[in-house]
Amino acid sequence: MKKRWKDFGRLSTDCYINIGRGKTDMTQWHQAFDALVSAIEETRSRNPDFAGEFYEVEEQTDFEYGVDDWLMDYLDELGMRNLHEKCCEVCEKVMGLFAWKEQLPEDFVFEMSSALSAQGKTEEAVALCEKWHRQNTESQPLAAALIYARINAKEYTGAEEVVQKYISKEDECTEDTELIYRAAVRLYEEKGDQKTAKQMKKTLEQYEEEVERELMEEFEEYPFGDDF
Repeated sequence: MKKRWKDFGRLSTDCYINIGRGKTDMTQWHQAFDALVSAIEETRSRNPDFAGEFYEVEEQTDFEYGVDDWLMDYLDELGMRNLHEKCCEVCEKVMGLFAWKEQLPEDFVFEMSSALSAQGKTEEAVALCEKWHRQNTESQPLAAALIYARINAKEYTGAEEVVQKYISKEDECTEDTELIYRAAVRLYEEKGDQKTAKQMKKTLEQYEEEVERELMEEFEEYPFGDDF
């Protein structure tokens, strides 16, 4: 059991070493993912209560392997290489491994729906997002994923209905609604409604400027002198 985790640790480290060396081969990324799945499944064969939720993998392995960050990097690498079918396979496997009662698979739904759309499987992408959004309407990342999926399927009316459930043209953009605003800008650009797209983009830019200003103020609160 421990060997599987060591295999994943070694292979996942090698993935980053290869990036530093400019190697683009994905073999070790795929092998690391297989090792991770095997490690989880083998651990559960001896301890059925192991990591029922995704976040518990990190907690119950003492944060030794950086599973969460590595998986996101793996999906990024797959996306950059247009390995959309493999991306769907990975997301589907991960979503099938956990209960998702305490945590939502927002990143995996988004990545899988994007990969499906990239393969021309827009109806499947919409169905996937609708399924998760229907069960978790409070999740704005899932709402944003649904908006993008409907845009890709050219279901502009349906996409706009989702946008209007969360924001209006008069609203300010906040940390909670940023993802919806970004999706809305894309929607109105795709629809050819440049006036609304421009208005949404301006609101989003105002939010980004405010965030940047707050970060600068926070930075200035910490004096870095010669004694630092």
